[in-house]
Amino acid sequence: MKLWATYIRAVAAAFCWGITFVWYKVAFESGYRPYEVVFLRLLLASVILLVFMVFQKGSFKMERRDLRQMIAVAFFEPFLYFIGEANGMQYVSSSVGSIIIATIPIVAAIGAWIVLRERLSKLVLGGIILSCLGVVVMTLGQGEFSGSLKGFLLLFLAIIGAVGYGISVRPLTLKYSTTTIVGYQSIFGMIFFLPLFIFKDGSHFFSMQHSGEGLSTIVAMSLFASIGAFVLYTDVIRKLGVAKANVFTNLIPVFTVFLAAIILKDKIGIKTLLGLGLVLSGLLLSQIEALLGGKEDGDKPPELSEEAVIANN
Repeated sequence: MKLWATYIRAVAAAFCWGITFVWYKVAFESGYRPYEVVFLRLLLASVILLVFMVFQKGSFKMERRDLRQMIAVAFFEPFLYFIGEANGMQYVSSSVGSIIIATIPIVAAIGAWIVLRERLSKLVLGGIILSCLGVVVMTLGQGEFSGSLKGFLLLFLAIIGAVGYGISVRPLTLKYSTTTIVGYQSIFGMIFFLPLFIFKDGSHFFSMQHSGEGLSTIVAMSLFASIGAFVLYTDVIRKLGVAKANVFTNLIPVFTVFLAAIILKDKIGIKTLLGLGLVLSGLLLSQIEALLGGKEDGDKPPELSEEAVIANN
C-alpha cells in the first residue's frame, strides 16, 4: 500500500509542476518577468518553510558537510536548471526544447547508476526510454524544429541541473525530513537568484503596476510547485531512488497540455493522445518489477552503495 502512496505523491508532484507552466503564461501576460517570478516564488516558499521549521523541533539541525551539499542541491535546482531552461528556450523552438528536456530521466538514471550505484534494470531503462518517446510524439507537429548552438548548450545546463539535483539530494533524503531539505533548498535558491533579481529585473519590478491576478498566480506557484511539488518529489526520490522517480517527470508535459486545454482552451490532437499512451506505458514498464514482484519499494528505500556513502561523507 505504501508503494502506491509513493506513486500518488509522484503523480501529484508532476501535476503541481504541470499546472505551473499554465500559470507562468498568466504571470507573464500580467507583466512579470521570469527572474521576478522565480525569485518571488522562492521568497514566499522560504518564509513559509522557515516558519514551519521554527515550530518543528529539530528541523534546523543539519551537519556542516551536509549544509555544503545542500548548497549544491540548490545550485543545481532551482538555480542552474532554471537559468538553462529559461534562457535556452529563447534560442530553440518549443518542440526542440521539449525533446531535449525529456531526455532528463534517461541521463539521470545513467548518472545515478554511475555515481550512486543505483540498480538500473532493463525494464526500468526501457520504461524510461518509452516515456521519453511519448513526450517526443506529443511535441511532433506543434511547431518547427529549429535552434542554435547557444540554445542547445543552455538547455544542456538545465539537464546538468536536474541530474545534479537528483544525485546530490538523494543521500540527504536518507538523513533529513523533506520539509528540512526543501526549506534549505528554497532559502539557498532565493539567495542565488537575489543578484539576478536586483540587477536584471529590480527596477522593472518596483516601477511596474502590479495586478492581483499576476500576484495570486505567483503565490499559487509558490505553494503548489516550490513547496508542494518539491516536498512530494523529495520523498519520492527517497522511496524509489533517482531513476524510478525521474520517469514520473515526463507526466509534467502531459498535465500541462490537458490543463492548458481546460484553462486556456488549447486544442488536443491525436498525437497528444498517442504520446500520453506511450508516457503511461513507459511509467508502468519502469515500475513493473515492484508491482508484479510485490516489493514494497515505498516501505524501504533503495540503499546507496558503499562507495556512494563514502563519497558523500
